[in-house]
Amino acid sequence: MKLRNVLMATASLAFAACVAGSVSAQDRPTAPNGASAAAPAAPRSKLRHLLYIATPGDNGADDQSGVVVLDADHDYRFVARIPYGLAASEMPGPKISGMTASIPENKIYVTTDGGSLIAFDLKTDTIAWTFKGEKNPVTLQRPGSATDGCCERPYTLPGGKTLLVASSYNSWWYYLDAHTGKVLGRLDTPLTPRAHNLAVTADGQLGVLGTLSGPKEKTAGIAVVDVPGKKVLRYIYFSDSVRPLTINHDASLVYVNVNNLDGFEIADTATGKMIKRVELPGEMWKAKWADPNRHYFGHGLPSHGIGMTPDESEIWVTDVVNDAWQIWDNPGDGRNPVYNPSKTVPTTPGVGSSWISMTNDGKLAFVGDGSIIDVRAHKVIGVMKDEYGHPIHAAEKVLYGAFDEGKLVEMSNQFAIGDAKAYAARMGTNKQASN
Repeated sequence: MKLRNVLMATASLAFAACVAGSVSAQDRPTAPNGASAAAPAAPRSKLRHLLYIATPGDNGADDQSGVVVLDADHDYRFVARIPYGLAASEMPGPKISGMTASIPENKIYVTTDGGSLIAFDLKTDTIAWTFKGEKNPVTLQRPGSATDGCCERPYTLPGGKTLLVASSYNSWWYYLDAHTGKVLGRLDTPLTPRAHNLAVTADGQLGVLGTLSGPKEKTAGIAVVDVPGKKVLRYIYFSDSVRPLTINHDASLVYVNVNNLDGFEIADTATGKMIKRVELPGEMWKAKWADPNRHYFGHGLPSHGIGMTPDESEIWVTDVVNDAWQIWDNPGDGRNPVYNPSKTVPTTPGVGSSWISMTNDGKLAFVGDGSIIDVRAHKVIGVMKDEYGHPIHAAEKVLYGAFDEGKLVEMSNQFAIGDAKAYAARMGTNKQASN
């Protein structure tokens, strides 16, 4: 009996195997001649996520040089350092003033205070071309600027074929071919004479171009521009010189840090009017900032760093006085932010966290002291480090990219700006919840 049971079980298994094989064959595509085609190809490899950090920061911070690449899928371990091709005597090189990327070109672009924009091929991690600005020396609007007029912040326009690039603190902006570096045009902004930071709408139509000047120089803080038309629509004046900035999804509002303020100011780009000054409670920063015996890292103002989550529900602002990122809830149309101290994110004491960018999904933030932050948890979860395990403390120029078999398929923005789809999803959810 036992032998019989064993034989029957064996036969059943064999039959099941035959059925499975038959079903498997039916699931395969059939070739034109009636034969079974080859089995479907294996799933494509997972996306690889890399973090690019362009160094050095101000004053050669940390003695870093080149673009440091970290593996975001494996605890941000060191992957590579892409050099600028400098001689040993030139190291670490001039401060990096900005970084952007082009997906169709598979390139990143790094601007330097030394007077150049360098394009890197991401397939080979080598220099593809270099743009050097003007052939003849320019009149400097800021001492120490590059005499060739190149370059401050770059920005990749939709489609990835054109770059909008700030001159070196001067009164114009370049349009460059992302493939060759050829100058395609120029936009003059005489009332914002020290080109510095910028942001552009997702459709590439409207841009807000900031200047490192202000009321003391009797200049505006922002030029609102028609990007394709290469013309200024209007200027916006703020209480002091404009520093970092961000925009909501359609650039109807621009949020800016200004000198001498722990907080930010908001302007309506359609009217050209500043509509609100948003300040951290005075008892938290004014006396400390006024104390001549205290020293603070960085850029000479309490808040040098601002961004928002893609859905625009939160505005993040650096607070060098308290070594933290302060967060405002941003309800409704974004004109009335509300300070939320329960969301404060402490950062490295005494280092200064002077910039912020976020992943496109809004899950991670990368800030100037090298901290990596879980946005939803409002918590530091990692620190950017080089190949020797040394923290990178001047990470103001950061991009987070996704690669499929070595080809760039997604890249974050160097600014943390609003996103139309994320904003619409949030507002739609809010409307449903209220019904």
